[in-house]
Amino acid sequence: MAGPAAPNRYLEEGLRLMERGDWVEAIQALTWARDIEPGRAEVYLSIIEAYERCAEAEREPDVLQQAFNVCRDLRDRRLPMTRAQAAGFYETFVRVQAGIVAARRAGWTPPPPKEQVADLFRKPTPE
Repeated sequence: MAGPAAPNRYLEEGLRLMERGDWVEAIQALTWARDIEPGRAEVYLSIIEAYERCAEAEREPDVLQQAFNVCRDLRDRRLPMTRAQAAGFYETFVRVQAGIVAARRAGWTPPPPKEQVADLFRKPTPE
């Protein structure tokens, strides 16, 4: 019989870095935590929070778009969550989406999907 899961040190480190306001390092550590435990909703929720707090601190809609992308990923994965996590996630998803809409109304254009980025830098072929 397996004992309790070992603590995810990357999650712990990411949360600590987030509290210090070290957004880049926090997001990186939390992303590693997600790679280790892709079935743990708490990790996704922490990544979303880090992106959202970074976007607010830096006033950067592109970072808020990253929070939205993780929200959609978590929604699509349908990972088990406590009632409190699910309620908090719903509120966060709505808030992040509203922030994206407000940024678009203010003139921000979201970055192209990663599938299209390579096409932006491709040289035209001579005919």
